[in-house]
Amino acid sequence: MKTNMYDYICETPDVLTYIINNRKEIVQEFVNEYKDKKIDQIYVIGSGTSYHAGLSAKNYLEEILNIKIFCMYPTQFSRSEKVFNKNTLVIGMSQGGQSLSTVEGLDAASKRGLMTASVSENPTALIFEHAQTQTRIEVGNEKCGAKTKGYAGTTVTLMMMLSELAIIKGILKEEKFKLYKERMFNVIHNMPLVVDAATKWYGRIKDEFLPAKRIIVVGYDGNYADVLEGALKVLETVRQGVTGYDIEEFFHGIYNSITESAHIFYLASKGDYKPRTLKLIEILKEWTPHNYLIASPEEIENQNKNDCIVEFVEDPLFSPWEYIIPMQVLACLAPQDLGINPDIPKDPQFHARIGSKKLDGLRDQYKK
Repeated sequence: MKTNMYDYICETPDVLTYIINNRKEIVQEFVNEYKDKKIDQIYVIGSGTSYHAGLSAKNYLEEILNIKIFCMYPTQFSRSEKVFNKNTLVIGMSQGGQSLSTVEGLDAASKRGLMTASVSENPTALIFEHAQTQTRIEVGNEKCGAKTKGYAGTTVTLMMMLSELAIIKGILKEEKFKLYKERMFNVIHNMPLVVDAATKWYGRIKDEFLPAKRIIVVGYDGNYADVLEGALKVLETVRQGVTGYDIEEFFHGIYNSITESAHIFYLASKGDYKPRTLKLIEILKEWTPHNYLIASPEEIENQNKNDCIVEFVEDPLFSPWEYIIPMQVLACLAPQDLGINPDIPKDPQFHARIGSKKLDGLRDQYKK
């Protein structure tokens, strides 16, 4: 089955390249609005993939801005968060642009006298009507329930907004940003290799994976956003129970629940937790045979067919763009073998029925 979802995964390097190369035009309105305003802290609010995209950008943003970045679900922000510093910017993100909870979060920020900005792919996004600035995520209309290129695209758009703002404020030097860009493009250029390796990996594991009823994703450091996003992508399309955990959280109790029915995916990026991840796999092999390692070849002595071993760039700030790919490919290909079209949500009218989005008749229409 040819799917939009797989095409979008393959298009991700091109859309990231476009956003970076055209960043000044894309973020101009945002920069013009806030270049002369004092910003002491930033909240990034969004749900699902938008929330994960904020988490993915957080480490980079704090490094270049040297201020605190809070990533939060919009309802938590609007209903319970106390903001004591009026020099606070609230950025609401929704790829489809019609999220009513993000609207509520932006409205709550405005009522408190805080600065607001909105980010969406949709040129007529509802959230654009509820913020002081509007920034487009230039990934095109992703006609697929489970978003893929929009995850990295949202992350990079947020990064470019605040990079350009930091440059014009004199916080970030152009020369320093050029070095960051080089690192970004190193990861982007490696992504097609990861897609190819992940596709072959899925072919090796599919017979073992397809009967799975309990699925766990584990990771750490900058890849924690990928842990959450990878779990979301698989549960959206495979439609079985999936949970994602920071590895230290997994150590503190979750391991007790592992039985032979558990299928566990490990995002083992470079760092001091990689050896501990390998040790964890050796322990858990006593309880379940279904362990899937996603990692670079360094420190891996005995590979098996379940492992997705790729030469990742291993950039601590930008490699989450490449580490998410195996989980996206799994989420795209596995449902097809289960007789599910991953492009189409289980109920395309769910958001209208539950009242979580105001459907716009374009970004929530899916073809069978």
